[in-house]
Amino acid sequence: MVSPHLPSRFSVVTIGRRLIGVGRAFSVAEHLPIASHGDASQSTEMPKPSRRLSRAVIVRALSRLGELCTEKNSRVEIAIYGGRVMMLAYDCRETTKDIDAIFHPPEVVEPLIRQVAREQKLPEDWMSSGVGSFVSRREERIQFKQLQIPGLAITRPSAKYLLAMKCRARRLPTPFRAGDMADTKFLLRELSICSMAEVDAIAVEFYGAAALDRGKRWLVEKLLREVRHG
Repeated sequence: MVSPHLPSRFSVVTIGRRLIGVGRAFSVAEHLPIASHGDASQSTEMPKPSRRLSRAVIVRALSRLGELCTEKNSRVEIAIYGGRVMMLAYDCRETTKDIDAIFHPPEVVEPLIRQVAREQKLPEDWMSSGVGSFVSRREERIQFKQLQIPGLAITRPSAKYLLAMKCRARRLPTPFRAGDMADTKFLLRELSICSMAEVDAIAVEFYGAAALDRGKRWLVEKLLREVRHG
């Protein structure tokens, strides 16, 4: 079990798109697609960084970040949250828009994040804030065994803690994001939860008595019924 708290100076960030699925650790040896550059004479515009980052691009970016941290003799800690964990630890998502994370030490990592963006022509906001309002004061994080990058110590929420975060967020799907419904259903099945009382107990453990208000409970109850009925 990893220490339940990151230092107060941690920065909340988001690390951009798909990574590798469950069952194997990440490797720098992932094969990256080779883009076709076409005829440069046809256009004088500079290509814009892609907004849809593949798993191979992200592994390359994180690997480079780890290399830079190693060169500075700094062991960087990154805690990854949200749907990105669903994809990386449970292999139940094909893509993700970004990866919410908290990292330390920020004074070391932030300049290196910008350097990786410049070197690899990534969008400037391939890391951006998003998870801070959902992080519990009582965290339960474990080693991210499916994501091992030299130079980076990466952790993730336990399934129970992640379920509490998803229930508290209760974001509905839109054309631009997956929302939390599919992830919540998966975690309910993963933890073999069949009753709202069990969900309440988990939510209270991490967020206190007011963890799930009436506006959040109806959706969780709906998902529980769907889980019970297959």
